[in-house]
Amino acid sequence: MAKNVIRLNRWTSVVHNSVAMDLREELKSIIRENPNWGWEQLNIQDVFGCAVNQLPPVYTIHGENPEFKLEKNEIRNAIFIAMERVKKNPLVRRGV
Repeated sequence: MAKNVIRLNRWTSVVHNSVAMDLREELKSIIRENPNWGWEQLNIQDVFGCAVNQLPPVYTIHGENPEFKLEKNEIRNAIFIAMERVKKNPLVRRGV
C-alpha cells in the first residue's frame, strides 16, 4: 500500500504566493501610516483574507523573484476595499 502514497510536500513546500507577501507588507505600511483608524475594531485576518482573494496570485519558488509584481496601488486598493467589506460585514468569532 505504501506505493500508493503521494507526498507533495517536497514539491509544494517551496511554492509561495508573492502577492500575499507583498500584501502583508503593504497592510503593515497602511497600519503604520494610519494608527488612529480604529484598527482594534477590524479583524486584520479578515481584511487580509478578503484583500488577497481580490488579487490574482503570483506563485514563485521561495528565494526566486516572481515573474511579475502587482502595482502597489492595486494592492492598496484591494486592502481599502477589504476594509470596507469587513466593516460592513464583521464575522462573529466564537471560541477565539
